Amino acid sequence: MRRNVLIALAALALVAAACGTTDAETTATSTSEPATATETPTTQAPTPTTEGTAATTTTEAMEGRVFASADGVDVEISDTSRIVTLTGDLTEIVFELGLGAQVVAIDVTTTFPAEAIDLPVIGFAQQLAAEPVLAFSPTLVIGDMTIGPPEAIQQIRDAGIPVMLIANPMTLDDISAKIVLVADILDVADEGAALAESVQADIDAAVALAAGAEDQPTIAYIYVRGPQTILLFGQGMPTQAMIEGANAVDAGVAAEVFGAVPLTPEALVAAAPDLIVVPEAGLAALGGLEALAAIPGVAETPAGQAGAFLAYDEAYFFNFGPRVGQALAEFVADIHPELAAG
Repeated sequence: MRRNVLIALAALALVAAACGTTDAETTATSTSEPATATETPTTQAPTPTTEGTAATTTTEAMEGRVFASADGVDVEISDTSRIVTLTGDLTEIVFELGLGAQVVAIDVTTTFPAEAIDLPVIGFAQQLAAEPVLAFSPTLVIGDMTIGPPEAIQQIRDAGIPVMLIANPMTLDDISAKIVLVADILDVADEGAALAESVQADIDAAVALAAGAEDQPTIAYIYVRGPQTILLFGQGMPTQAMIEGANAVDAGVAAEVFGAVPLTPEALVAAAPDLIVVPEAGLAALGGLEALAAIPGVAETPAGQAGAFLAYDEAYFFNFGPRVGQALAEFVADIHPELAAG
């Protein structure tokens, strides 16, 4: 099912008059309601990490099973009957493994599957508070290395609750390892192996399709959360893997940006993207296409002059969950339409 909106306005009036208006804004049709994501109180971009791969070593303990959390803590897990997931991708993985009934609460980044959306929300896990989590009497809390502050994590652990943090995958090759690890933690290794194989096959097919493209467009991912939060993503962000996996050039990486940095007109013009990608919810919070076109520097880029913009649900596009291969395939079709036509 399509989760993206293609907005290609061939003759957008922003070049003629940056202060002018246009009726060319397109209405998005999506299976996920933008309002759901817009309500998410996300005021910062996902944090770039340098942990490397998602693979984490397991060791046997005298009681239960002991896993090495990505923050260096050995975590003993003996009961997974009440799970709190702290990121949307981990929620999706748990549900795909057939254990959704064991999830008792989620954080606001979960927007899929539909069964998960109605679960209680503990807040925004990048601004974690221990009390809402503990209120659900979890037997396992699972998140990644964007979760914090550390004091809140420690408070949950001090209450006797295992908190398992997974290293953030930064490449498409790391995603299968993450799925396998989550499955091991939940003691469903066979299901994890099958899911990882399926997801990897989807990724490989999308990458192979993209490899046949004749041109490599330069793409800038601009993370917006309203007028006060406008960031250019670069090296070390999951968007890099998606852009490069789709056989395109990441404008932020080419501009030697690491992580997420405040967008400046000079940097954007120098990056000269052929296409600009933004999150759907951020586009709505910003005020739509006209507001995006009015960001200083956009009108001077090839993307701005051509009206070449794409908007995706961010949880679908770069959370690196089970749907990442599907998202990549749609992204490839959007930026290389000649491949999709063929």
